[in-house]
Amino acid sequence: MKIFAGIDGGGTRTRLALVSESGVLLGYASGACCSFTDQGIEPAQKELVRLWREAWRLAELEPRPAHTLFMGMGSILSVQDAQTNREIAARIGLAEARDIFADNDVRNAHAGGLVGQPGILLIAGTGSACFGRNSLGETWRAGGWGHLLGESGSAYALGLSAMVAATRETDGRGPQTSVSMFVREALGLSDLKEIFRKVHLDGVSRTQVAAFAPRIVALAEAGDTVARQILDAEADGLVEMVVTVANRLEMASPDLALTGGLLTNSAVFRQVFFNQLTRKLPDFRLADGGLAPVYGAVLLAFAHGTGGEPSAQFLQALRSSSRHCSNLQ
Repeated sequence: MKIFAGIDGGGTRTRLALVSESGVLLGYASGACCSFTDQGIEPAQKELVRLWREAWRLAELEPRPAHTLFMGMGSILSVQDAQTNREIAARIGLAEARDIFADNDVRNAHAGGLVGQPGILLIAGTGSACFGRNSLGETWRAGGWGHLLGESGSAYALGLSAMVAATRETDGRGPQTSVSMFVREALGLSDLKEIFRKVHLDGVSRTQVAAFAPRIVALAEAGDTVARQILDAEADGLVEMVVTVANRLEMASPDLALTGGLLTNSAVFRQVFFNQLTRKLPDFRLADGGLAPVYGAVLLAFAHGTGGEPSAQFLQALRSSSRHCSNLQ
């Protein structure tokens, strides 16, 4: 039996799925970030091994190389990035080197969210990125350059903006805001002036900063003006990416699929985004019936491994088995 494996690796979580040639989900595992650029090669490799073994354990099968593996990682932007991920996967036996494919996670998120059809996919989780494909097969990506180069509309961006707002209030450049008290408490500071040492010497991880986002959304909902301004600004950054991709691909009324915890878990932020997008791209259509990004990775593994697209029966089996899998978290 051929096994198609998919990996979806973001800035916080990594998900791995094993699917049979008939489309049945056999094993699934979820764990920590496996980006070698964020974690280092050895820790990333160790976590991948753990996830691989866990997925096979749940499948009640002995681990063996997959027929084809697709790795969608948020940290892949260059050919060298993809090659390093393939080398890691081959070294730990996830598949033969020739059967491993790797690309940015917008690719598999698009494949899953739009189930292989043209349209635009927007990711807004720890990081953010946008990817589109039109009916001619032309593609374009915007964003996704990593938190040090700007990730508008991401959870990290919300958290970073909150810290900046707190410093602005402290030195009198910005208005009073409950965001400052939250930042001080979240970082364990007795005085906000300690934030310089905390950030520049002790260090605050990307994941820690991104974890501020739900609270900023809640403060905005409660009426804090500065928190609401942060939401508006970051939502505008997401809109800019979507509109840029739509214009480059000449898609006046694209289907739009959304993924990432910030958009899918926050009705407030999602509505702010929709309100702004409607003003600039009024004829977009929200896609439905899509699959999670990890299953998009499986679809790409299938396409690479068979040279064809999955059948309707394969897709139905995948939908059904993934929906009823009690192991999914």
